[in-house]
Amino acid sequence: MAAKRILLIDDSEITLQMEKAVLEQRGYQVEATTTLVEFERLLKEFKPEVILTDIHMPEARGTDICRTLKNEYQTQDIPIVLFSSLNDEELAVLAQQVGADGYLSKAHGLDALGEKVDELVESIIW
Repeated sequence: MAAKRILLIDDSEITLQMEKAVLEQRGYQVEATTTLVEFERLLKEFKPEVILTDIHMPEARGTDICRTLKNEYQTQDIPIVLFSSLNDEELAVLAQQVGADGYLSKAHGLDALGEKVDELVESIIW
């Protein structure tokens, strides 16, 4: 069975590399970027099955990225997880407002990220 493809966007290169490593250790195929231009390229070429986005980034807010993708026919069915330093309550509200499929506070740590993605894979996606 092919590894599931995950696309990450975060403005912190260090955070991205740590997130990528955690998810790759769990058997996922991961691409990561800090820029919106690269994200858009990877979205078309890599064809992710899950997208994880930070919320606070210089080029675009993760909530705007989520809202846009959920309103486009080609990307509306891709599960999106908001992954941010905001607390769970704030993230829950934002996720509902923009149609995200999940959310996770970075305060829970990287192990929680892997668990959340596994949970999504089992319950929502496949």
